[in-house]
Order: sequence, then C-alpha cells, then structure tokens
Amino acid sequence: MKEVMSMEDRYLFKAKRIDNGEWVTGHYVKGLNMYDKEVHLIFEPNTMFYSSGETDGWYKVDPTTICQCTGLKDKNGKLIWENDIASYSDLITRDKKIICIEWNKMQASFVRKYRSPMGLQYLYLDEYIASRMEVIGNIFDNKELLESEG
Repeated sequence: MKEVMSMEDRYLFKAKRIDNGEWVTGHYVKGLNMYDKEVHLIFEPNTMFYSSGETDGWYKVDPTTICQCTGLKDKNGKLIWENDIASYSDLITRDKKIICIEWNKMQASFVRKYRSPMGLQYLYLDEYIASRMEVIGNIFDNKELLESEG
C-alpha cells in the first residue's frame, strides 16, 4: 500500500545546530534576541513550553543550512528536503543523473536541478518523480557528489 504524503511534513525544517553542528528537525522560527540581534531557531515537534516561560527542545541553528521539507518521500520512504542530493534514472534515456533539490521562486515550487548537455536544467519535483529517486546526501555534508557530475 502506498504511503500518503503528510501535509504536516511540508512544514518541517531542518538545520545544523550552532553549538555542535548536528542536524535538528522541527519548526523554524526567525526572531530577535534581547539585543535586537537576529536569531534562527528550530523547535522540535515535541517541544515543551512551561508556564514560567521556560522552554525545552529548541536549538539555535546556522541560517545558511536551513532546509524545508518537500513533503515528498523517495523510493525508500525517506523524506526529501531542500538541498538534498539524489540519484535518479531518466525515464527516456535511462541515464542515471545526480540531482539537487531546490526551491525555485520563479516557479513557486520545489525543483530538481541537474546538468545536461544543454546546461543546467530545472524541472518540477512531483510525487511520481520523487518515488523513483533515492536521496544519497545533501549539499552541506556531501558536496563532492555534485562535483563528480562536472
């Protein structure tokens, strides 16, 4: 039975924590601290808010690593995120491609970016294509996967 995409997944973000560089997943908040300095936070879905104003389950994150969940899953059932790198076999040519998932402001959608003989290509990412992809890394931890594509 095919697993249905969760609407809640579309509103998840992940980013690397400032304190230890580990990935954290949850709800993203951008705000100001008491010195009016911009801060970027991820609140885990099970974050506890106490009546005293204290909070557990949130982390300051590096804003350059923030990735939004597409709400789609790859062929292994793994969530696909903005800035993920995936392998994908072209339907027509059967060529294996290495693609990167990006948010495209002009198309207002997630796209798969890859190199072709005609240059960089940006094509829509939909549920059918996602179900045929395999996430193999991301641009922050596995940049070499894109460099090998030329």
